[in-house]
Amino acid sequence: MRITAVIRGAVVLLISGMTLFFASKLMEPRQRVDEVKYSIEPEAKRPLCESEIRCPGNHFPFKLISGAASVVGPSICFNNKVLMSGIMNNIGRGLNIALVNASNGELLSTSFYDMWSGDIKPLVEFLQQIKPGTIILLASFDDPATKMTDEARTLFSDLGSSLIHSVGFRDNWVFVGAKPIKEKSPFEQILKNEKNKNKYGNWPEAVEMEGCVPRKPD
Repeated sequence: MRITAVIRGAVVLLISGMTLFFASKLMEPRQRVDEVKYSIEPEAKRPLCESEIRCPGNHFPFKLISGAASVVGPSICFNNKVLMSGIMNNIGRGLNIALVNASNGELLSTSFYDMWSGDIKPLVEFLQQIKPGTIILLASFDDPATKMTDEARTLFSDLGSSLIHSVGFRDNWVFVGAKPIKEKSPFEQILKNEKNKNKYGNWPEAVEMEGCVPRKPD
């Protein structure tokens, strides 16, 4: 009887030990998955305004991204802050424009103008009313030019645009200008709508531009 009891006890201990062993092995993959999960999470997408450019202390950093086709909207960042984006729900088809104070970098206003089926008059009036000491940041979405007039193009030219007269149907356009400005702005890019080169069929790929705008002395 004692021998039988000893054998039974040994069997129970063996089974218990094997159960713990296999249980620990089964837990190992799950622990590794958790470890991988936590190591990946911090590597999320780069913040929208993050830039590889480092600006001098008397300059404002900016980053503009035009829309992609008619699906992904544009974004405008200035002084490390998002001024316009799809998440902020303040963008629209056409021209997306933000105005900031050239001395302190404070946001003055944001607006967008439908250049496909909208009225050009509100845009012309808006451009005419921009006050001296203002920086203008622009990113297009879908179509920037169908409703564009010579008057509007001249107003953009007065703000420093050197490419405005070549902006056409469904081109992607980003621009930073100012009022007043002595010479043409160095911050402007256009990607033409060319069907044999377009990334998205009837639309070119998005244009991204970043740089440093000089701060206007008080």
